[in-house]
Amino acid sequence: MKRNLNTYSINKRTGIATGVLALLLSASSCTKDFEKINTPYKDVAVSTASPVAVFNQLARNATNEDYTLYTGLFMPITNQQGVQNVSIPYTNYISSFWNNYYPDLANYKLLVQLINASASPAAYNNLKSIATIMIASKTLSMLDRYGSIPYSKAGVGASGPAAYQPAYDDEASVYTSVLGDLATAVNTIKSGAAASDQIQLGSSESFLNNNYDSWVKFGNALRLRYAVRLFAKNAGLATPIITDIIGGNKPLPSTTSYASMEDMRQNNYGTYPQLLSTNPSYGDRFWYAFREVSVTNIRLSSNVWNQISATNATDGSGIYDPRAFVWFMPNNAGKWVAQAQDKSQPEGSSSLYPNTSSNAPAPPNTLTDNKFSGFNFYLVRDFLAFPYVTISEADVHFLKAEIYARGMGVAADFTKATQEYNAGLTASVNFWYTYVATTNGGIWPAGSKPTLATGALAAFLANPNVALVVGDNTGNLKKIITQAWLAALWESPEAWAIVRRTGLAPKDPNYSPQVFNKLPYPNDEAVNNKDNWMKMTNGANPDDQAKTKVYWMP
Repeated sequence: MKRNLNTYSINKRTGIATGVLALLLSASSCTKDFEKINTPYKDVAVSTASPVAVFNQLARNATNEDYTLYTGLFMPITNQQGVQNVSIPYTNYISSFWNNYYPDLANYKLLVQLINASASPAAYNNLKSIATIMIASKTLSMLDRYGSIPYSKAGVGASGPAAYQPAYDDEASVYTSVLGDLATAVNTIKSGAAASDQIQLGSSESFLNNNYDSWVKFGNALRLRYAVRLFAKNAGLATPIITDIIGGNKPLPSTTSYASMEDMRQNNYGTYPQLLSTNPSYGDRFWYAFREVSVTNIRLSSNVWNQISATNATDGSGIYDPRAFVWFMPNNAGKWVAQAQDKSQPEGSSSLYPNTSSNAPAPPNTLTDNKFSGFNFYLVRDFLAFPYVTISEADVHFLKAEIYARGMGVAADFTKATQEYNAGLTASVNFWYTYVATTNGGIWPAGSKPTLATGALAAFLANPNVALVVGDNTGNLKKIITQAWLAALWESPEAWAIVRRTGLAPKDPNYSPQVFNKLPYPNDEAVNNKDNWMKMTNGANPDDQAKTKVYWMP
C-alpha cells in the first residue's frame, strides 16, 4: 500500500486533534488483516480523541512498511538470496516506512500533549513510557534507513506555517535524545501491583498484551542494539548504556525456548497477526513481495548455503543448521541446489511463487526449468501466523556475545561470549520451530511442517563451523557476526545494519551489488521540503544519495 502523505502541510486548516485524526483515518484505510485491532479509533470523533486511542494506532502500525524493499533490495545487497532479475526500480519502494513514520510521530506528540493536559497525568505514566518505546523503535529504524531526518521540528504541522517544512536533525543529536528517552521510559514503567494506579489499556495494547515487564525488556533490547551500533563511532554515548544494562543486569529477554506463540511475542518483539486477528487477508506483506513480478524467482543463494551446509550434497545430508528446513525448500525435483550468488547460473522462467487465483505451489517435478532451491513457499504464504519481528531474543544474545568477545564497555570474557552465543543460536532455532508448531492456519499441508529432530540442536551448537574456539578471537567474532546475520534473515533491516556496521558478514567475492549505505529520501521531499532536502542532498540523484554513509558506519 503506497501513501504519499505530505506530513508537513496536511494540518494547515485544522487544530492539532483534527490534523492528527486525518492522519489516523488515512492510515485506517490500509488496515487489511489488522482491521480488528483498529476498532477503538475507527469511528472516533475529534472531541473524543484520547491517549489510549492514539496509542492503539501506534501499536497497529508497529511493523507497517513495503516488504518488496526487503526481497528486492535488502536481501540481495546483504548476500542473502540468489536472484535472477535485473535491478528493481527501488525508488518505488523507499517511501513506505517514511510515510508511515511521520503520522506516527505526530500521533505520539499528540498523545504526550493529551496526557499532559489530562486531569491525572501520573495515571498515564505507563502509557507514555510504552508509547515512547514504540516511537523510539521507529525513529531509530528511520536513522538506520535514511541517516539524517526531520525529527525535533516534525509532526507538529498544526502549530502553523513555520512547521510545514521542518529541518533535518543532526543524527548524533537524535541518537542522544532518543536513547535518553528510552532510558527514562524503561526506568519509570510500573508493573505488577505497582501498576494498579495506571490507566488500563485493554485490547488497545495489542503489541505486548499489557505485559509491562516485557515492555521493559523490549526497551532495554533496543538500547543495547544501538549502543553496539554506536560504540565505534561514539563510545561516550554507547559505553554507559552497555555498562548500565550488562553491568547492572537490567531485564532482557532470556528464555531461549517458547511454549507458545504468545510466549514468542513476549520475548521477540514485533507484530503477530495470528494473535491479533482471526481472519487476516493472505494477499499482503511478504507474500506479495515474493510474487511481485519485479522480484520473482528468488532463490536460496550459494552464500547462505555455505553457512548452513557442510557439503553440496543434493540430498541435504550436509545441512547442519536445522533452521534451513523451515526457511528453505528443495527444488521441484526434490534436490537441494543453491544458486550462485553472482547470477552466473541463471534460473529458467518458472516461478516458485505464482501470482494466480489459487496461489498454490506447483507440484514437484512439474517445473522442469526450476533448478534451484527456493524460500519455503508455506512460510512466505502463511499470513495467518508469520511474525514480523523488530528485534528478537536471538538478536539480543548475539549482541551480548559480541560485547563480551570485543570487550565493549565490559571486560572481554570468552566464557560469557560463548554462553550468549549459544543462547542466541538456541533462541533462533526454537523461535522458528515454535512458530511452525503453533501456526493454526491451513497453509501448511499435512506432513509439510518440519519438526526439530532429537539431538539436532546439540549437534548444531557443536558443529566446528559454528562452535567458538578458545583463543581464536578473530574467527570467533566472525562466527558471532555470521550467526547474527543469519538469524536476521527475516529481519532484513537488521541484516543490512550488520553488514554495513561490521563488514564481517559472509559475502560472495564475485558478487558486487550496487552500493546502498542508506536509502535515498522519498521524491516528495524534493517538492514538499525542498530547501531542507537540498541542504542534505545538494540535489544528488537517488543512486548518489545511497552512497552516503549513515552516522555509525565505519
